[in-house]
Amino acid sequence: MVDNLDTEFNMLIDVPRQKKAYAKVHGQKKEAKQFMLTPVASDLLDKKAFALGITRSELIERVIRCGGLEAADKYVETEE
Repeated sequence: MVDNLDTEFNMLIDVPRQKKAYAKVHGQKKEAKQFMLTPVASDLLDKKAFALGITRSELIERVIRCGGLEAADKYVETEE
């Protein structure tokens, strides 16, 4: 299934996005933020958002709200 998802994801050229963030699920208007990711992390974020049919922004919101910050406390980086 991962190979199929990779194929579908790589076929995407341009995905239209909403121009304005509207309050929907979380009851607040989203604000523009900017941060940097490694290419690997960015690719994983894109693929998961695509698989769930949501934006990267919404995926990050969900990760934070479901305990992702607490899980990050337990993450230990290893040398590659």
